[in-house]
Amino acid sequence: MSSVHSTIRYYVTVKGKEHVVDITEHDDRLEVRLDDRPVEADLTLLHDSSLHSLLLDGHSREMILDRESDRVFVSLDGERIEARVQDDVSRALEAFHGPSHAGPSDVTAPMPGVVVDIPVNVGDEIEAGKPVIVVEAMKMQNELASEADGIVAEIRVAPGDTVVGGDVLVVLREKGSS
Repeated sequence: MSSVHSTIRYYVTVKGKEHVVDITEHDDRLEVRLDDRPVEADLTLLHDSSLHSLLLDGHSREMILDRESDRVFVSLDGERIEARVQDDVSRALEAFHGPSHAGPSDVTAPMPGVVVDIPVNVGDEIEAGKPVIVVEAMKMQNELASEADGIVAEIRVAPGDTVVGGDVLVVLREKGSS
């Protein structure tokens, strides 16, 4: 019998319609529910950071995932679909503070995981949407990107470090500020 480790809820908006996706991690598998309906799903990273194999309700498909802030672009069967993805924390913060400002903000862990890669260094100038850290969570690698142009001011973790949701991983500052 497997034990439950955690459940993460995502709010995914596609073409103006919001869907609720719950992903529950068990010892031996992931359980996915879409709008409270069980879905048989498995997502595997293939050759690079954006090509994935998706097994959905017994049908296997290749798709490309690109992420820019809270927007995810999915290329599937020749169609490019834009989705807005939020977790409970980002949704609550937006409700409290309003939509994010235009300047850079710190990159935080959206959920518990392990740091896999840090493709930037302190002092690097980065553009909005550029990945600054890769965290593995729930058997998937997640590229966390800068929401705006900026400069990497501080890196607070190293590959192999375990993080919890909300931990500040990379501190960013505006270009031209000291």
